[in-house]
Amino acid sequence: MNFLRLEFDIQHHLVMSRKKEYDHALIRFILSTLAEPEEIASFSKKNLKIRNGILTVYLKRKLFPIDKETFELISSIEKERPFELREEEMDEIVSRYSPRDKKYTARGLRKAMIRFLKDASLFELDFEKLDIEKLRHFMEDFNPLYSGAWLDEDGLTEFVLNYSVVNKIDDPMKIAEETALDIDFVSEVIRTGRSLLSYTGAKNLSFEDE
Repeated sequence: MNFLRLEFDIQHHLVMSRKKEYDHALIRFILSTLAEPEEIASFSKKNLKIRNGILTVYLKRKLFPIDKETFELISSIEKERPFELREEEMDEIVSRYSPRDKKYTARGLRKAMIRFLKDASLFELDFEKLDIEKLRHFMEDFNPLYSGAWLDEDGLTEFVLNYSVVNKIDDPMKIAEETALDIDFVSEVIRTGRSLLSYTGAKNLSFEDE
C-alpha cells in the first residue's frame, strides 16, 4: 500500500474522532500504545504511571510509553476502566471514523499503525525486545501522536488536501462540515494547496492493496 494513503487513513480516524471525546480517546490509545482489543478492554487507569519522567501504561504484554495528550485525555475519563467494551463495540467506534472507501476494525487500525511505523523508520520492529527507554525514543521519533504533527496546522493542512482528493470534494464548506474544521482554514487550504496524493495516484488504494 502507498505510504501516503496509509498515513491518510490513520490520520482520518484521529481527526474525525475529535468530534466525540470518548471515541477520540479510544483511537488515540490504539495509535499511541498499539494496544490489542483484549488489552484495551482490561485496561485500568491505575496502570497509567510516570516512571523516571516517562509517561507509561502497563499492558498485558509489557510496559509501553504513551504520549502526553492521550495520557491526560484518558486520565480525565471518569471510569476506572474506561474502555471496558466488547471487541465488536470497539470495531463499531473505529469504523465510524474510517475513510468512506475502507472500513477499519480496532485490530485493523493497530495493524495499520504498526505498518506505518515500520515504513517510517525503515526498521522491522520487534516491540517485545525493546525496553521502555528505547521504545519511548522510537515513538517520539516516528509516531506523529507524540509530536502532535498530525493535528498541528501543517498536519491538518495536508489532511484537508488529501481529504479533498480521496473523497473528490472541492467545496470548502462541505469539507468543513464533514471534518468539523474551521471553514476559513479549509477555504484557504483548498485555495492555495495541492495534495501529494493527487500526484501519486494513491487516492484509490486501500490498506489491503499490497
